[in-house]
Amino acid sequence: MLPLIELQHVDYTQGETEILRDISWQLSAHHHWAVLGPNGSGKTTLLKIACGYLWPTGGMVLRGGDELVDLREWRKRIGWISSELVAQVPKNDTALETVVTGRTSQVGLRYLPNFWPTDAEFDEAREHLAAIGCESLADKPFGVLSQGERQQVLFARATMVDPILLVLDEPCAGMDPGVRERFLAWLDSELAKGEGPATLLVTHHVEEIMPSIERTLVMRDGRIEQAGPKEEVVTHSIIESAYGIQLAELRESGGRKWPIWQTSERGP
Repeated sequence: MLPLIELQHVDYTQGETEILRDISWQLSAHHHWAVLGPNGSGKTTLLKIACGYLWPTGGMVLRGGDELVDLREWRKRIGWISSELVAQVPKNDTALETVVTGRTSQVGLRYLPNFWPTDAEFDEAREHLAAIGCESLADKPFGVLSQGERQQVLFARATMVDPILLVLDEPCAGMDPGVRERFLAWLDSELAKGEGPATLLVTHHVEEIMPSIERTLVMRDGRIEQAGPKEEVVTHSIIESAYGIQLAELRESGGRKWPIWQTSERGP
């Protein structure tokens, strides 16, 4: 089977700034990847190029084996979940109303004139919430939900278009530890079902790579530091190199790896 997305020697330059250099990587259907790296390493730019929101300045991107595809139709099959999207959802829209907007990719049910979903579409949205165990949230305003619940609702929203790819762009940003751990446990159980779309989890934090995410891509300075099976990539030496700081230990617990960073008595 052809890869869902394949990047061949991709570069991306903005003005005189080289953001990506010689990126070759592929994503297959139904595979789950973590994309790991520090700020400014090129993670978001790589994803925007892969998903058709930016054009590379060098190299080639193939989608389903083809270079020329209708990107408007392609992007409709991608669910992008981010903290930026959380901030755009009207706080008074219910969870159900938020999910149903996934059908048209609009944000805010009342923002488009002369549009209102059918009863069948509302029923479908309710089914998508139920499928992830969140039917109890349906009639609650988005603004009163916890940060973890908001991400769950956006996950259900993304599934309204039968996506081939889900991108979770730092979904745990701003969560307190308890909310984060509950959300990650829920996400792990969803991905472990093995029936859904390919998934890309973008994060700075090694410990957010859950057991169901079997592959990892590590970025550094616009290049791929390493990519492949998680056990081969999330290692002491590669994590130290990517983040430029010494690790005291990379501890494994509960199917996850937890970095213990080297501390110093000297300040920054």
